[in-house]
Amino acid sequence: MVLVHGLGSDHTVWGGLTPLLEENFRVLAVDLRGHGRSSKTPEQYSIELFSNDINQLLESLNIKQAHFIGHSMGGAILQQLALKRPDKIRSLILISSFSCVDFHLDSIFRELLKTLNDEGYNAFFDHCLKLANTPEFIAKNREFFREVRDLMGKTSSIPALKESIKACQQVNFIGSLKNVNSPTLIIAGREDVFTPLYHANKIKNAIPNSKMEVMEGVGHNLLVENPQDTYDLIYKFLKNF
Repeated sequence: MVLVHGLGSDHTVWGGLTPLLEENFRVLAVDLRGHGRSSKTPEQYSIELFSNDINQLLESLNIKQAHFIGHSMGGAILQQLALKRPDKIRSLILISSFSCVDFHLDSIFRELLKTLNDEGYNAFFDHCLKLANTPEFIAKNREFFREVRDLMGKTSSIPALKESIKACQQVNFIGSLKNVNSPTLIIAGREDVFTPLYHANKIKNAIPNSKMEVMEGVGHNLLVENPQDTYDLIYKFLKNF
């Protein structure tokens, strides 16, 4: 099971889900280029570049095929991988993801770029926090999120984050997803204001062999807000493999 995080995140976002997945899978949670402990290379990033990185990692570890879970930008990266290297995909799970960038999503990415430019990393983190979590969850976990911000601020690269945002702005797979043949599960949070439910519906309508589940009372970071229910949906989907 290969886990691919989203924009501005790293492997630790899967912390609540990983112990549950490890009951049935060997789990590999990556740090994407420009994120976490991975290299912050000074170049133009793209979703294709991220996808190639994942493929090269699989090759280096001699992993012929795997189940994949991608969150947000990670889901976009896995859509690219499924289109370019379908032989690698045993199943695909896309959480809070998107297949194209509309005016709403582009406006968010523009705001994030402006925040990074004008106010720096802490303001960027706080902006993402409000987009990715429900107000109730933030209120209950303010100290936890302060600690996460301080830790991630030590490893985050503003130039790499800017490049990652620009890569997200170029996403447009909607016309190609009919060619994805892998069994696919799409999971969305009812309260998601970053990638609202219609993004999940677009993916569901585009990928032939797909199903969609909506989780109530959670937002974009549903895997953090409710890892147990997220796992239950994943396990229900995968139990017949």
